[in-house]
Amino acid sequence: MRKTVLTLLLLFCATWLLAQDNMGKSSGAAGETTIQGCLSKDGYYFLTDSNGKKYHLVGYNGKQIAEHVGHTVAITGTPTVKTTDTTIQGAESTAKETPAFRVKSVKHVADSCKAM
Repeated sequence: MRKTVLTLLLLFCATWLLAQDNMGKSSGAAGETTIQGCLSKDGYYFLTDSNGKKYHLVGYNGKQIAEHVGHTVAITGTPTVKTTDTTIQGAESTAKETPAFRVKSVKHVADSCKAM
């Protein structure tokens, strides 16, 4: 009898903790956002927003994104940073960080881009 009560108490506590952990979480990924702007390609894909901020796009489906070059698109994903480092050992660091965006989905907005 004592083992049964203890087992039920442990199950109740585990269930309660799991419920607490899931409270307030949405079905979308944490930190996910949408940016909108002009899609371009210069070796890599970039999105330039209306403020002129240029995002290096990463993690995209090439077939999905290629058809939108030169168009205004809305891209949903997560902001990140791309680090490029060409430092020679023993020299001062030449590492550069540029804003990047990990693409989850692309939505067509317009067939052209407004002047930026």
